[in-house]
Amino acid sequence: MEALRPGDPRRVGTYRLEGRLGEGGMGQVFLGSTPGGRPVAVKLIRAEHADNPGFRVRFAREVEAARKVGGFYTAQVVDADPASPEPWMVTAFIPGPSLRDVVIRQGPLGPDRVRFLGKGLVEGLAAIHACGLVHRDLKPGNVIMSPDGPRIIDFGIARAADASTLTATGTVVGTYAYMAPEQINADETGPAADVFALGCVLTFAATGRGPFDATNIPAIIHRIIAKPPDLAGLEGDLRDIVAACLAKSPRERLPLAEAAARLAAPPRRIPRRAVITGVAAATVAAVTVPATLLWSSGAGPRRTAPATSLGVPVPTLLIGGPVSMFHLAFTADDRTLVGAGHRSIWRWDVATGLGSTTEVADAMPTAASMALSANGRVIANAVRDTDSIEIRDVATGRVTSRVKPARAAHSMALTDDGRRLATSHDETVQICDVRTGRALHTLTAGPSSVETLVFSPDGRLLAAGSHYTSEIRLWDTASGRAAGMLTADRPGGMAFSPDGSILASTLGGELDVGLWDVTTQREIRTLNGHKDEVLCLAFNPDGRTLASGGRDKTVRLWNARTGAVIATLTGNTSVVSAVGFGSDGRTLASATNSGATRLWRYP
Repeated sequence: MEALRPGDPRRVGTYRLEGRLGEGGMGQVFLGSTPGGRPVAVKLIRAEHADNPGFRVRFAREVEAARKVGGFYTAQVVDADPASPEPWMVTAFIPGPSLRDVVIRQGPLGPDRVRFLGKGLVEGLAAIHACGLVHRDLKPGNVIMSPDGPRIIDFGIARAADASTLTATGTVVGTYAYMAPEQINADETGPAADVFALGCVLTFAATGRGPFDATNIPAIIHRIIAKPPDLAGLEGDLRDIVAACLAKSPRERLPLAEAAARLAAPPRRIPRRAVITGVAAATVAAVTVPATLLWSSGAGPRRTAPATSLGVPVPTLLIGGPVSMFHLAFTADDRTLVGAGHRSIWRWDVATGLGSTTEVADAMPTAASMALSANGRVIANAVRDTDSIEIRDVATGRVTSRVKPARAAHSMALTDDGRRLATSHDETVQICDVRTGRALHTLTAGPSSVETLVFSPDGRLLAAGSHYTSEIRLWDTASGRAAGMLTADRPGGMAFSPDGSILASTLGGELDVGLWDVTTQREIRTLNGHKDEVLCLAFNPDGRTLASGGRDKTVRLWNARTGAVIATLTGNTSVVSAVGFGSDGRTLASATNSGATRLWRYP
């Protein structure tokens, strides 16, 4: 998401605009919010197109078509005004990048992910056709890779299946590289045209290019009408399915029902290991390595922290997320990655990258107003316009209890098991029992205002950082008594090592990370290497590796004992806002504030 530009509207109808999601030749799409705080996508048509009566008809048709199809296969229409001086439409916000953006950033998808994509698109197209419509412009930019499956958007040139061509004979509407021959010839266009486009989209997903790509539009048209598709890179039954979708004659194309059955047929697998091809190139400590995803054996959580490699992880999977991700945690079995984001709870299957989200509409939309337990089970969120905090079960999204601190929370932290919550307001820190909401201790950090809080893994210590007085205060959580104070240059984000013996903190709001011995309360060393402000920290389970991420769009891995840089992980397109390790120490997750979460795996 981009910030609003000076000339952008701040409100459309009753919807407040918060940022730009994208734009095209016809208009812009903004991230907005309802009066109740729910995120929505607002499509605003450019004024020059609004003067065209024919365009208004097309836009009204898009609104009506999207309303007919329903919410699971597309973005549900919330509101619209095609008659406005600047026509607009509001839909439910579907988080996630387009298929086009995923392939450009990450590279082509592996066969399993192409099959999953294909099944979702076939199901969506079947729903569209069941409403008596033909989409007519299915392409990678019109497929949103939502955590719960692909969504088809942009019904701007959708037509009834039995309708004539959009305008006069000879007029072509659509995107040339994904058009069926009958569309190019301006002949009658039915559901089979969407099947042809499906074959083109799956080819792009699997190879990074269309089956009829050429250097100019006339050459593309010639290839679509007269040449066979280029399916190099597709293999086996998947290649046969796509080829059947790309038959020149509409009557010879694969029916959607048959496509669904063939895509659902289980492909042959290499047991316990799968290779995801085409992952985005990443510079990792100047070493180029293949991207491989190791599948879970299904074993339960380990009782002790395993010794993990000090080597270089490789990127394995790029998954969707919200506009900004604040916190990450793996469940104990490492099968699920949990995220706390912009008024949302996110859960992804680590093996496939598929996930689901629970909206928390009344949550404050900042990192400091949400906390996630390290076991991935409990989330706390400050409630807007109140001083209360809701405690939720991550798996269900349900509120299990409420905590009301003595003063509104400016920052908060949960213990690893999610049983206690710490909140701060100016110099006052309060520790509460999550289940009962009862205050256990009220602590005073002297004249300093506390900006960040973190519990030690065993919950026995609480660290509170004050940016303005350059100190980190430690408290014994059982007694509520002061346990020491560390001198730190404007501390920011903090993390304890798994055994609680070392505390790491960002320093100076800038480029460095400091490490302290908690027992002696002396600084061990300062880590230098980031090119911009460091925002997030995490130790791996055996405490030997520290991960840091920040505004320079990199994740750095440090040897926590020597301070040496192990690796610099690049490939992110925006600020790294959260990092976290799996309990086996072999998987690292990093999230950005643009909605991309990446999994890294030690080979």
